[in-house]
Amino acid sequence: MAAALSASLVTTISMARAECDPSKPSELLASRFEVHGDTVYDKSTDLTWIRCSYGQQWIEGGGCSGSVKLLDWDSAMGLHLQDDADWRLPQRDELQSIVASNCKKPAINEEVFPGTPSIQYWTSTASGPSYAWVVFFRTGMPTWNFLKTTPFAVRMVRTGR
Repeated sequence: MAAALSASLVTTISMARAECDPSKPSELLASRFEVHGDTVYDKSTDLTWIRCSYGQQWIEGGGCSGSVKLLDWDSAMGLHLQDDADWRLPQRDELQSIVASNCKKPAINEEVFPGTPSIQYWTSTASGPSYAWVVFFRTGMPTWNFLKTTPFAVRMVRTGR
């Protein structure tokens, strides 16, 4: 019962800006990312990302709006966006690739991924029968020891443009 209730929880986004270290320059937006409205193509990894977290809506000129929906791992693994089976939960290394090492709270480029909360995001990488990897966007660190029944945020990806 508790797992069913937890899976339907949502979180409200705090609009606080990331804390970025100016002595560690971030990668130039134009050199790595091609932004196309609600998606962004990463030229360095050949991955296209949904810019908003699952549950949020993209608003042109306004970024990501609404609440992030938290899902357990099995529900996150079963997501299909826009009736397109190519969208999927990212592998650990894929999700780790969008961490901005010069920022925290959240550890992500907010120009590319606006409205990202400083919470854990599921990856498709299992770490045993009951556990899976997450990336904690407060710090950018991956962690392997969270139960798959725990509700966390999701950001979808697909290979190629």
